[in-house]
Amino acid sequence: MKLSQTEKEILKIIDGIEIIDCHEHLSPEEDRTSKNLDVFTLFSHYTKGDILRSGMKEEDYNCLFNKESPVEIRWKKFSPFWKNIRYTSYCRAVLIALEKFYGFDDITEENCGLISQRIKEFNKPGIYKKILRDTCNIRTCLTQCGRTDTGTELLTPVMPMLYSLEKKEDLLHPVFEPDASIKTLDDYMEAMERYVVRVKKEGAVGLKMVSLPYSQTNRNEAESIFQKISSGKMEISVKKCPFFSSPSPLHSYLIDYGINLAGKYDMVVAVHTGYWGDFRDLHPLHIIPLLIKYPDVRFDVYHLGYPWVRETLMLGKGFSNVWLNFCWTHIISQRFAMDAVDEAIDLVPVNKILAFGGDYLHTALEKVYGHLTMAKEDIARVLAKRMEDGRLKEEQAEYIIKRWFRDNPVELYNLKLK
Repeated sequence: MKLSQTEKEILKIIDGIEIIDCHEHLSPEEDRTSKNLDVFTLFSHYTKGDILRSGMKEEDYNCLFNKESPVEIRWKKFSPFWKNIRYTSYCRAVLIALEKFYGFDDITEENCGLISQRIKEFNKPGIYKKILRDTCNIRTCLTQCGRTDTGTELLTPVMPMLYSLEKKEDLLHPVFEPDASIKTLDDYMEAMERYVVRVKKEGAVGLKMVSLPYSQTNRNEAESIFQKISSGKMEISVKKCPFFSSPSPLHSYLIDYGINLAGKYDMVVAVHTGYWGDFRDLHPLHIIPLLIKYPDVRFDVYHLGYPWVRETLMLGKGFSNVWLNFCWTHIISQRFAMDAVDEAIDLVPVNKILAFGGDYLHTALEKVYGHLTMAKEDIARVLAKRMEDGRLKEEQAEYIIKRWFRDNPVELYNLKLK
């Protein structure tokens, strides 16, 4: 992206800041280095959506990762779709990472084998440090990978607030404490509290939930559903996104309790809002009753609620216990992200914004750099325009940068950085 002189000066300031990556799904490094990877790892995770929307069938996408087939053969099947998706923000992160780590500005039938070879050579122990610390200058990533034993200070865990509640086994032997003796709703809630205490002791700094249309809490209804499910007389149908529990009075009651526990143990509530699957269910405004009910609990609202960006910005404008997290946003659309950054400055105190979170799985590790590069560009362009308009001085831009990329997440999550 061609940058003006002022934008370059802003980027130089950002490059000098140690960064807190405010949301990833990176698991321990061994999960990455133990994999046999090739060029198609660059098209794992979010780019899958663009590939499928462009017309590739799911079974054909899965065949891209069949290592028994030569890379060049798989590339021939993939290349017509690459021509159509390469312009999306998801794929721009691919191209930025490709050039930085593997020395090519495009992927072709002629070079896909060589790129695969370089990916294999690079995929060795120490790759997290090389990419996250040495290249991105990331101090730590707030990661949700379902475990606290991340094995490195580069990964700081954020754990799920609630697991599946749909089946008998989910309630009597929950994932977070499978050996617990659970017979009643109170037993389950006691196990939840033990879980929160344990994961905090193990280094977790937040609990993640989803913005769903929660019902008003009703103990009797929650208990009735708990008894029906735990006795095997009832199952709640699971939506297509299985990691988002289906709303029910039981789910609403336990989410409410989980937020209460987050407040009790001084942990942040991270909230997925907006885009994913049938995103109509994930409207950010669903959480307003919870924001009002728990004014002393800190809520980190993810993804700017895209596509409900302005509504989400108003959550930051209207509630003191809300922080707005730009994780994922820069690779959804750089245009929208820049508009949102600009409007956020108008609306929200600068100590309530978190600038960046890559939101990637370990297979897509390289793209953390690509996403961060795009986030830096977006913020540099907005701040530079305000400087050129006379609305912002350089020292003020530097203050905003330090707050957004480091100080705000450190303060919000009470990070103890060594």
